[in-house]
Amino acid sequence: MTRVRIYAGAACGLAAVLLSGCSTQSSGNAAAPLATVDTDPPSVIRTTTPPATTTPAQTTTLPSTTLPTTNSTTTPAVADPARYEGLSGFYYFTSPTGKFECAVFITDASVAGCHGEFPPTAPRVEGSGAPDSRVAPNTIELTAGTAARFLSSGDPRFHRFDAIATPLPYGETLSIPGSGTSNGITCRVDELAGVSCTDQVGHGFTVSDTAFELK
Repeated sequence: MTRVRIYAGAACGLAAVLLSGCSTQSSGNAAAPLATVDTDPPSVIRTTTPPATTTPAQTTTLPSTTLPTTNSTTTPAVADPARYEGLSGFYYFTSPTGKFECAVFITDASVAGCHGEFPPTAPRVEGSGAPDSRVAPNTIELTAGTAARFLSSGDPRFHRFDAIATPLPYGETLSIPGSGTSNGITCRVDELAGVSCTDQVGHGFTVSDTAFELK
């Protein structure tokens, strides 16, 4: 009996030792918690930020503005004197509007002149056949080598009687060379300025129905 108890007590003691390692004692202090070991290291997630894409700036090319080139060497149109000649040495023309009848005479002296609608500002001159009177002029005249002038003529000496005078187009130059010692004379008609005639030394006139210039 005694031996059985000893064995039984020993068995019981062994069982108690085994149980004390697996459970908590009722007397008080809790056993330390078991440590958890993670044998797999955490995976590292690498995030790669794609490089920023740079959109090339768009450039707008404005069309270049080129000023038009003008030809400054354009030769003025020259009228054919033969179209305006009456008797030898006498050349007649009108303005395109017909307001002025003009002529160039190349004889012993070179003379150019016109009859027409002169401006009201034209100076009054001696009346033809009445030198003591002052009248509106009916003629403008240039004798080469002297200043141009207004005058009153008793007859229309620059009117063509044997035919109809040919109009001198705007911008065309009628150039009549001198004869002997006389200067040549050049005439032209401008749409705004009117009729102009000059000699080779700078004397001349420009006249329209609104303005004039004597040189």
